[in-house]
Amino acid sequence: DPGAGLPEFIAVGYVDEQLFMRYGKDTGRAEPQVEWMEQNEGPQYWERETQNLQGWQALYRANLANLRQRFN
Repeated sequence: DPGAGLPEFIAVGYVDEQLFMRYGKDTGRAEPQVEWMEQNEGPQYWERETQNLQGWQALYRANLANLRQRFN
């Protein structure tokens, strides 16, 4: 389990040190963090990113369970 106050899984996207996208378990969605991403990408883009990141989150959870089992 993550420590107090730490999320189980988070994904972020940066361009030139500027956060432009965030996905976290708290929302369960990929969301734009800057206006230029909101204006240039439509709902299909964010839905596709959300589905991709939900897959990565599931893979992360499975890999973590394997590590716990192997190394107790």
